[in-house]
Amino acid sequence: MSKRGLPPVAWRVCIGEWLNLLRASGLSGLTVDTRRRQITVAARGLRAAPDEVDGERLIGWFGSRTWKPETRKGYRNALRGFFGWMNQTGRRQDDPSLRLPTIRRPGAHPHPCPDEVILKALAKANEAERLMILLAAECGLRRAEIAQVSSRDVVSDCAGKSLIVHGKGDKQRLVPLPDGLARLIARADGYLFPGRWGGHAEQSYVGRHVTELLGDGWSAHSLRHRYATSTYVATHDLLLVSHLLGHASVETTERYVALPDDRLRVALDSIVFAA
Repeated sequence: MSKRGLPPVAWRVCIGEWLNLLRASGLSGLTVDTRRRQITVAARGLRAAPDEVDGERLIGWFGSRTWKPETRKGYRNALRGFFGWMNQTGRRQDDPSLRLPTIRRPGAHPHPCPDEVILKALAKANEAERLMILLAAECGLRRAEIAQVSSRDVVSDCAGKSLIVHGKGDKQRLVPLPDGLARLIARADGYLFPGRWGGHAEQSYVGRHVTELLGDGWSAHSLRHRYATSTYVATHDLLLVSHLLGHASVETTERYVALPDDRLRVALDSIVFAA
């Protein structure tokens, strides 16, 4: 790791011991690395030793960040976890992270990527990029989940092939695979997208390639919205869609599913007075 990737000296021992606890708790390497990155960014920004950070300083730094709600929530979780651990182990007599407010997510509208945009992106993509797009559009995987796909995760079931997805919070789920995609993944010897220095690629690598190919403000996340919407139209089963996406609640899934235009038009036609 370069010096740029290291936290300030005063933080290193505490962060190292905290990360060891997370590993001992059974968290995945991806989750531990995400927490390491988040707390390192915070340590640099707070400009004080971990036992000198008070609630006012923490709120001031946290409030100055121009993050999206999901990013803000992730950093809050990291800070709550780190300072809570310091308090529980006697390294601090208080917990300044208790001052951080609950993160409220604004109501989001479904934003499924149109099929014509996906087809244009597939025509420009190389083989690896095609797989990234298909795993998001046809299987509903997140960027981090795509990065971790391995040939070892393809399994057979009664209906065909499925993929073991390594999701958020180290939770696994099974999603059905189209036959062609299953064959391509199974052909890989290990990770489908190997990292430069071993392991698998970073989620940012996947996100960057997919976003550049889609263009016009579309992203890998919009492909998940497309998958959610298409699956709901085919099944009318919101609970099933929620399970396939790896959501903890159906309420989250509702923000992914866009009602098809033709159903909206039928609803409009049923209430409009004849001219």
